[in-house]
Amino acid sequence: MGMQEFGGDDDEKEDRTAASGEKRIFTDFDCPVCNANNPYDDGFGDGAEVRCYYCGAEFKVLAGDGGRPRFKEL
Repeated sequence: MGMQEFGGDDDEKEDRTAASGEKRIFTDFDCPVCNANNPYDDGFGDGAEVRCYYCGAEFKVLAGDGGRPRFKEL
């Protein structure tokens, strides 16, 4: 089975935005596999690897258009 890329979801929230030219930090994401919401207190940004707390799927976070992250399944 090949790697799947998932686009951003309208429910994803960009909770903290850095000043211009800096990375955007997100504090939660909706799993593209099971739709569970996953809060991350420490936040995450482009290039981070995140895991769904419910189904265990792992993703690499990719910079998305419009300020929303995309997820590539690992």
